[in-house]
Amino acid sequence: MNQPMLEKLFQTANKRDLNEAELTQMEDWLASNPVERAELEAVDRLLDELPDEPVASNFTTRVLQEIRSAEDNSPARVTASWWKIITPRFSSINIAATAVAMVLLIGGVVYQSHLNKNRVEVAASLQAVATFAEMVPVVLNDFDAIEVIDQADPIDEELWAALK
Repeated sequence: MNQPMLEKLFQTANKRDLNEAELTQMEDWLASNPVERAELEAVDRLLDELPDEPVASNFTTRVLQEIRSAEDNSPARVTASWWKIITPRFSSINIAATAVAMVLLIGGVVYQSHLNKNRVEVAASLQAVATFAEMVPVVLNDFDAIEVIDQADPIDEELWAALK
């Protein structure tokens, strides 16, 4: 018999009584392995020597109390403890904190709206400037006087000084 099969038999024996086929398999294995048989018999003798301890009369009650206390400390209960903050003794603080939070939230939304509106206005003005900048060279090329200015002689400094 291989090791996993033996492990399975031991686990089954811990859960329930073995049936005839399983007992036969175990006996065959123990017959072929005298060292393991001796160890198993030694453990069995030690268990037989242990005194029988009486179970306390309130054993079931104590177990149930432990289960309830474990449930009380569960994460669901811990998150519910946040609700302890919202009690009548803190109600005025809670109302004030809620009011401040709401004012800050509304102020933030209004300010963000104002910034978005300004951004839209700046984008529209940039669009107008960009359109005008594209149009300027075409408009200025139509004026002969402006073209003449580009071809004019440099300023006479002596004349300029005399005019001042």
